[in-house]
Amino acid sequence: MLTKAQEQQKKRTSKYVGVTWRRDIQKWVAYVTDKKVRYECGYHEEERVAAKSRDRKILALGLNKPLQILKKA
Repeated sequence: MLTKAQEQQKKRTSKYVGVTWRRDIQKWVAYVTDKKVRYECGYHEEERVAAKSRDRKILALGLNKPLQILKKA
């Protein structure tokens, strides 16, 4: 029996907003969109790392978007 996390990985659908699986390169890609501009946040082996990358981009750009992993200090 697979754990919930293992099932998520097998399906390759992300539980994080702005993180998707790129089948052609076998990596997670993160992005954030603001005012019709899409900012890519990189390609990652792990889904959680991709979500962190997205959070860092939100902080770096000063966007008013909710964070999923990192918390504002």
